[in-house]
Amino acid sequence: MSRQSNYLSISDILVTNEKIPCKLLHDLPKMGFLDPSSTEDDLKMGTNVEIPLWLAESLYFRRPPLVSVDLPKIYKEAYREILNADACTVDLHKLGQHFYELGCYIAKHDIKGEVANTLINTFRQRFRMILSASSSSDSISSLQPLSESERERTAAAAVTEKALSLWLQRGDCPLSTANMVASHRKRKRAEMEMF
Repeated sequence: MSRQSNYLSISDILVTNEKIPCKLLHDLPKMGFLDPSSTEDDLKMGTNVEIPLWLAESLYFRRPPLVSVDLPKIYKEAYREILNADACTVDLHKLGQHFYELGCYIAKHDIKGEVANTLINTFRQRFRMILSASSSSDSISSLQPLSESERERTAAAAVTEKALSLWLQRGDCPLSTANMVASHRKRKRAEMEMF
């Protein structure tokens, strides 16, 4: 369940700009601006900072790694237990607008696979809520606890359901068997009768 970055996607840019907690493994000269509480120009080894995901990944994958990446709080064990117990009661929009997308990036580095399992379990539990929100007439209140990607899927499902409903109500385009299929059936029947 890994996620590939998309350079031209606005939503991917927003996801990779989410800040995640890191601990410096080496001194970083002239990088004091990364820590708002720092009064020095340099960041010292052992300093805990929150930096954007794109920067954390580039510092983590260097040889030797310059930072160790920690899980964001919404993917830690306490939140995973809450989500696994009853994900439908959690307001994912408030917790993290890009819960699933950021989780896919985080899951790439989760050796145990706990984050990936939580993402799948959360979506399975919330699917019925997303489905009912797509058919609900009161869309603003039904979209409140949904994450950004859930809102996009709900809006797309609502458009599709509305188009299907209009098509079914129209009734001017009844489904009929294509001539090619009908003639194929006749040929098959004729061949079978020959034997």
